[in-house]
Amino acid sequence: MMKPRRLKRVIGTAVSASCLAMPGVANAQQATDTDDGRGDIIVTGAKNPGVAMASKADIPTLENAQAISIVTQQTLSDRGVLRLGDALAGVAGVSRNNTYGFFDGFNIRGFNASSGATYLDGLLDDTGYGTSEMSALERVEVVKGPASGLFGQGPLSGIVNLVSKRPRDEAFLDLGVSAGSYDLIEVRADANGPLTTDGALIARLAAVYRDQDFFVHSSGQKRIFLAPSLSWKMGGRTTLTLLGRYQKDDIRPWSPTTAYGTALPNPNGPLPISLSINDAVYPAVQKNDYWNLGYALDHQVTDAIAIHQSLRYQDFHNSWDNWLFVTGINTQDIPATATSPLIPAYSRVSRAFYGPFNENGSYFRVDTNASARFDTGPLNHYLLTGVDYGRRRSDNSNLYDTSHPYYLNLYAPVYGTVSTHNPAVPFSTAGSRTRQLGFYVQDHIKLGDILTVTVGGRWDDASAINLSGGVASPKTTAKAFSPRAGATLALNDWASLYVNYSKSFTPQFSYRDVDQRVLPPERGVNYEGGVKIARSDGRLSGMVTLFSLTRANVATADAVLPNVYVLTGEQRTRGVEAEMAWRPGNGVELTAAYTYLDAKVTADNRLLVGSRLGSVPRHIVDTWARYAIPSGPLANLGAGAGLHHESNRAASTASAVAGAAQPFMLDGYVLVDGTIFYRFDDWSLQANVRNLFNERYFPTASLTRTTPGEPRTFMVTLQRHF
Repeated sequence: MMKPRRLKRVIGTAVSASCLAMPGVANAQQATDTDDGRGDIIVTGAKNPGVAMASKADIPTLENAQAISIVTQQTLSDRGVLRLGDALAGVAGVSRNNTYGFFDGFNIRGFNASSGATYLDGLLDDTGYGTSEMSALERVEVVKGPASGLFGQGPLSGIVNLVSKRPRDEAFLDLGVSAGSYDLIEVRADANGPLTTDGALIARLAAVYRDQDFFVHSSGQKRIFLAPSLSWKMGGRTTLTLLGRYQKDDIRPWSPTTAYGTALPNPNGPLPISLSINDAVYPAVQKNDYWNLGYALDHQVTDAIAIHQSLRYQDFHNSWDNWLFVTGINTQDIPATATSPLIPAYSRVSRAFYGPFNENGSYFRVDTNASARFDTGPLNHYLLTGVDYGRRRSDNSNLYDTSHPYYLNLYAPVYGTVSTHNPAVPFSTAGSRTRQLGFYVQDHIKLGDILTVTVGGRWDDASAINLSGGVASPKTTAKAFSPRAGATLALNDWASLYVNYSKSFTPQFSYRDVDQRVLPPERGVNYEGGVKIARSDGRLSGMVTLFSLTRANVATADAVLPNVYVLTGEQRTRGVEAEMAWRPGNGVELTAAYTYLDAKVTADNRLLVGSRLGSVPRHIVDTWARYAIPSGPLANLGAGAGLHHESNRAASTASAVAGAAQPFMLDGYVLVDGTIFYRFDDWSLQANVRNLFNERYFPTASLTRTTPGEPRTFMVTLQRHF
């Protein structure tokens, strides 16, 4: 039997050779050479550990006609990542998109993928808020382009699949503590071990406690997170893994600010990004309680036939109160009165009171598929067929007080005056019941060792019932077929060309036409092609992709009638993505990602045709270099550094409506990060700095909701392995 340490090295080498992406692939391999291998990747539910779980099939990287990037757990650790948006910074095609500045938000290939695009272990993770816990993940997978052929309704741009830590054969305990800027304190544990002498039952528990403030005054977060898992090896052909999560967040959220004095000049001078829009005496509060329980079952019927099923039930509760949002700013001087001095123009904002808000909901999802390998003449087939079903329930009570302005002088703020909302403003109640059933099929056909062709598609039937004031609307449905086809051509044993065609579909249940009929689903089509590289020794891997995505049936507001929408919208992005991971020598790792995006409106009755899409930079660059001394008295002492650049972008998409304000431009920015680490015996010590030069930047903005980027932060982590 192969020894555990030897097994680790084999797995690490396979990951480096097979994974597409780029940030972190080399890091996982290097961990096997310099420490105890805690950064290695093991993926349950796939025969080949280098294959993305989001592909649903064991297709080697060079034969997969789709762009999938993988960020390993080692990369998340090296770069000191605490947020999903930061984890995706090194993936080509991904840019920031986060109006609130607090929840996870991102674009993929120029289109917003913040909603309905995050999956956990291959199942949609739709809990109503996005604050994923990074320390509980083995890796992050980014599927670029439509994934509807396998996953159903979702954004044209792609999906993000989070892969949970799962039980391993060896027993270990990792304990860590971190401290950093803004009173960050984090304590975490990762415990794993067999429960039976034969190793048939293995358990693992990842736990995190985090208490931190944010760079905006009177804001912060406390989190308790538990992720237990149990793996049962039922003989040599069947494995059942139970997966659970519990997350409790007590948050003092911060609000976006006005563009004047931040992203735009203000005659009164620049505003500090630490300025609180919320009341500092009666701060905003938010509570998230979330738990789920599910399993992944894998059964090898024969050497050629396998069955997989994933199931999860989720329950979530989300509430907030005292949350204030900017609604406007005085553009003229406000004259002095007997009780108040002159208020200069662009110095006082009006705010709306949001809360109390309470949402309770549940989400159920199950995906079952079977795969078979067989030959027909010279063709080798890998056939995948499956069905998945999901339903979501959500009910909320909501108060948004827009009838009474709450003023704040930005340059002389006075807090303690907003303790509660206007009692005359009534609550509203709402809810939804959604359901989706999908059938999918895919055939991966291989002709010799040179050519592969992948064809498939999925048929979906989705429905929704919305509730308002306790009254349910009639059920609305959306049905669609989403095809997918691709091919790869091997150039040699470490490089291949590929092409891909795929379509997406997204229901538009909340949009109705002049006859109050629900609009047909938004459809999208993607064409792409490129070259992939994956050397067997793991020293070089990468890909270059050219793509064109078009969104059709985009709902836009009628130019005359209120609350009426028409299907005149069409938007398109074209671009180039390049990713590379290179290990030129022992202890040296280099990764780089570049994206060029041409994102524009191609048809619309409200937006200006030909204009750039808002919040989309043309150029994105991310680099990371890491060196660890491989041997000698200073072995495992190392450092890493990288930069992230996003070019300028329009704050919003230009309007074609007469008299509408045109968008302003947001400056590009460059962020520099660094780390120093030392691993000795079973101890590791690491220091991270993010935004080293304290760049002042604003990734997304509007006149009333501008999101400042995080200033320079430090974090020091001490970890012990048992």
